[in-house]
Amino acid sequence: MKIDVEVISQETVTPSSPTPHHLRHHQLSFLDQLAPHAYVPFLYFYSLPNTHSHTQISTHLKKSLSKALTQYYPLAGRVKLNLFVECNDFGVPFYEARVKSLSLSDVITNPSLPELNNLLPFKLDELKDIALGVQLNLFRCGGVAIGLCASHRVADGLSYFTFVKNWASAACGNESVSPDFSAASIFPPKNMDGYNGVLIPKRNEIVTKGFVFDGLKIEALRSKYAEGIRLKTKKIPSRVEALSAFLWNKFMAAAAKEEGSSSRKLYAVVYIMDLRSRFDPPLPQHSFGNYYRAATATPTLVNGEERGGLVRQVIEEIEKIDNKYMRKFQDGYKEHLDFMRRRMERAAKGELVTLTFSSLCRFPLYEADFGWGKPEWVSMASMKINNQIVFMDTKLGDGIESYFSFKEEDMAKFELDSEFLQLISPIGLLQTYRIHLWLNKM
Repeated sequence: MKIDVEVISQETVTPSSPTPHHLRHHQLSFLDQLAPHAYVPFLYFYSLPNTHSHTQISTHLKKSLSKALTQYYPLAGRVKLNLFVECNDFGVPFYEARVKSLSLSDVITNPSLPELNNLLPFKLDELKDIALGVQLNLFRCGGVAIGLCASHRVADGLSYFTFVKNWASAACGNESVSPDFSAASIFPPKNMDGYNGVLIPKRNEIVTKGFVFDGLKIEALRSKYAEGIRLKTKKIPSRVEALSAFLWNKFMAAAAKEEGSSSRKLYAVVYIMDLRSRFDPPLPQHSFGNYYRAATATPTLVNGEERGGLVRQVIEEIEKIDNKYMRKFQDGYKEHLDFMRRRMERAAKGELVTLTFSSLCRFPLYEADFGWGKPEWVSMASMKINNQIVFMDTKLGDGIESYFSFKEEDMAKFELDSEFLQLISPIGLLQTYRIHLWLNKM
């Protein structure tokens, strides 16, 4: 299904109150400096009756965005030299676009992730110094989709989801908790010696597809892995840990079959984790910035344990990232920077192959009520980052939506695997799952 849009207006939304002079230099933290130079795309879909005029909706969103930007003033700024955000109230580009020939239900029930990119304000491979862009997409049925391009150089996913939640609170006239901008004091910026952050290469051969994993089957998988591993903490693997282990095993089985035992490539799993809860005491959820690190493991078989091995090793790596580790990381940044450089060099030579898991589960995705009710669907678009899997909660909490980005031939290996097909929901393709939800809503 092709999504054609026509941009009908463009303006810049600035904070409703000028940013004070002493706040006009927002220092990036060390973790911000390490973040990928990329936009993260999010889409919020709302089903509205025709009694809401598109003009009213647009005005409502722009006024509340302007108010929210007073608190989140770095989002109205411009990123400079991978060092700071100039917060002179430059504003957020706000586009209005008309979706041609399609209704909201057409898009929700038959989503094509690459086509969803047309609902975004920027092309993802055209990086700008703009921190945030918004596109309001207007459907002929009265529904809308709000597309966001959020700069990873400024903040992580939880920061942006929390911002949208607060933007929605402003739209309803409610007060919200102010963001905490202390990241640069916790992780002071460093002299990166020419290191300009992780660049995301263009990969036209990468495809992105969505799958929905059944909640009950995930619970069965957790129990299965819990029986097969032994940990000092006796911790039961989480839904994401168990699902990650299952998918890693499938990925490695396909790689071994293709390359044979003579391959000299190093395979590593990368698990993106939120750091806020790892501090003692924990940092507040409204801490704004990049507060994530990658737990990396190169799983090996131990005493023949195949399925539980990854879960055990990943959990052990995650447990190492505690308050003590955080303090050591703050001081030993050069060691970490050297590690990242070596890893990128090996990956560029084809010596290192990584599979990255990123979880947005339990984030406030569906709490963004602008006065029209909660969104029908919150989704990502096609980022074309190779060997990446992103997890999100389904709206009903009955499973996990996932976004797979792989080369087409590697994607096919998952889709042809019988155990993989058994784990996804009976309506496990994203398209059929969305149709199911929409029909049950009517």
